[in-house]
Amino acid sequence: MACRILDAEGIMDELGHFSARTADGHHVLMNGKISPGQTVEDDIICLDLRGNKIEGRLDPAKEIPLHLAVYQRRPEVMALAHTHSPTIVALSVAGARLVAVDNLGATTFGETVPVFEEYGLVDTFDMAHRIVDAMAVHWMIVLKGHGNLIAGRSIEEVCVSAIWAEKAARLQYQAMAIGNLHPYPKEEIAKIRGQVTGGKAFERAWNYYDWRLRLKSRL
Repeated sequence: MACRILDAEGIMDELGHFSARTADGHHVLMNGKISPGQTVEDDIICLDLRGNKIEGRLDPAKEIPLHLAVYQRRPEVMALAHTHSPTIVALSVAGARLVAVDNLGATTFGETVPVFEEYGLVDTFDMAHRIVDAMAVHWMIVLKGHGNLIAGRSIEEVCVSAIWAEKAARLQYQAMAIGNLHPYPKEEIAKIRGQVTGGKAFERAWNYYDWRLRLKSRL
């Protein structure tokens, strides 16, 4: 459902992928080599943290090291989305770093987002671990000219965060076209994140995007 929501909202494209850690902590579920928008339950594969396929009919994507390196080193991460979010990619190509200019940006990525400057597919663990190094304690990193990686504590949180990050990037892009940016003050960001995440914002947003997807499916 997360794969299909992100495709419907223009965040995923034909080559993105979404993963989630299993309850035992030792395996990862993710879409195999199929476009996220086409993914159904039978297209989900199960991998161990070294990248060996345990279950599933499809082959894994080339960029599984990008996901697995995070799961290996950050036990608090329960889900990940690698998207080619268009405005985030555009800003990275222009050399503009994401900054929080609205409540959604403050909630999703905070004051700013690290940028990984190397190019190409993340198809080796060496490169993936360099990305994890650059990501550090952040919950998001931008891959310059490529896309982004968003981590979270649940599938719903990651799915919604990926949408919110693109919305925040679009606002920043629009503001830059009009005049000077006025990012949120650093001291306000933690407060705003607490206000948004302290309620049921992620749950409400997930239900909304689930509803939108089902509505589109009926049309």
